[in-house]
Amino acid sequence: MNRFGGVLQKARDQLQIPEPARTRVLLEMASDLEDSYQIYLSQGCDEPEAVRRAEESFGTSEEALKHLVNIHQGGLGGIGGRISGQVGRPWEKILLILLVAFEALLTIKVLSQEDFFLFLSPFVWPIAGLGLAAFSFTIWKLYQIFSRSGTDVRQLKTGLGVLLFCAGASFAVAGCGFLYHIQRFFKLNYQDAPESLFMNFAGWMFSISSMMTVGLLVSILSALVWFYLSGLVARAEMREMETLLEAEG
Repeated sequence: MNRFGGVLQKARDQLQIPEPARTRVLLEMASDLEDSYQIYLSQGCDEPEAVRRAEESFGTSEEALKHLVNIHQGGLGGIGGRISGQVGRPWEKILLILLVAFEALLTIKVLSQEDFFLFLSPFVWPIAGLGLAAFSFTIWKLYQIFSRSGTDVRQLKTGLGVLLFCAGASFAVAGCGFLYHIQRFFKLNYQDAPESLFMNFAGWMFSISSMMTVGLLVSILSALVWFYLSGLVARAEMREMETLLEAEG
């Protein structure tokens, strides 16, 4: 067992919080204990003494554990962790992958329509930029998760909020585009050329519906990918925790 396996196992039994928050608290404890151990070694302590002092200085009191829990469960990060930790059974994973695939295929189908480019809203371009940013980040994060080339497992969840930002920003841009186009339509057609109101309505509908469709697709797909990646990170953290508890010191 790891040199601090007993302390970590005791803390694991005491922490009555759902995954993945419990695993993240334990990983933080393991890192802090190891840092303290190295400091005491550098001060001239032998290994048993360094282990004893590290455990004493860190402690596993109820107050200390509660403080770590508050750090990992507070704010939006805690909410996101609780949400992402819900997918664990095989059928849930399969359903999530199917949803992501369906959204991706739907996006491709929308973009492949000729009518989409006939009445292209200028708001489509910032939405497309957000979609490209989300896609690029996803590729990079998947590489980081599966390669794990020198990356601390605690850093894997860093930056996942980018996907939620892209989802929210895409939705916001689509909403702004809707308001812009509707006021522009009534201004140019109802006030200046009321006789052509219905003739221009079809073009306006194509422009605004394409923009709204792409905006919603990018928003939903980014959120689903965030959910999937958060689950991958949570499972990687749990595997790391099991390794810490079972490894030989």
